[in-house]
Amino acid sequence: MSLPKPIIELRKLIAKMPGFSERGAERFLDWWWKHNRETEDLLKEWKEFIKYKPCRKCFYFALDNLCDFCNSDRETNKICVVNSDFSAAHFDKETGYKGLYFILGGDVVGTRNIKSVESVKKRIIFLRERVLKEKISEIIISTDFTSSGEATALYIKDFLKDTAVVTTRLARGFHTGDSLGYSDPITLRKAFENRADFK
Repeated sequence: MSLPKPIIELRKLIAKMPGFSERGAERFLDWWWKHNRETEDLLKEWKEFIKYKPCRKCFYFALDNLCDFCNSDRETNKICVVNSDFSAAHFDKETGYKGLYFILGGDVVGTRNIKSVESVKKRIIFLRERVLKEKISEIIISTDFTSSGEATALYIKDFLKDTAVVTTRLARGFHTGDSLGYSDPITLRKAFENRADFK
């Protein structure tokens, strides 16, 4: 006898998520099945989470058209470009940076998901439009120090080279392959403070 169809379909969906295989999806569903109280809380929080949409200016989590970053009194002449919403939150907590953010949602290489790559490239085009229309003096490229993160940083720099904006990159306090979203606060703060022109 096979599994109920809804469970099979849910397993397929979870297995498509980053970090999950079909077996991992089964372990997750098994945990969910055994912990009814926790899963009730999870569903409750999930319903709140899916109310958020990408900010129309920077793509960070937003309940309305603009996120809390874009809708607050911050320095509007600087934009820190990061891979994910969680990286932006990590940066904001640890660096003391008071400018704006821009969420790429991934890298321009390193994935077979063509739609994801095209989405990132469209966001970079949108970033360039903002640089041209707004009084942006500095773009701080804060992608990961992985091979795909470095390639994305170079892609952004080249895409903005005919504009007047200054592009900077975090100081090399990180090892090749480091993910900035999980960096320790002191290293991240020093790398941010000592950022230099990206040449």
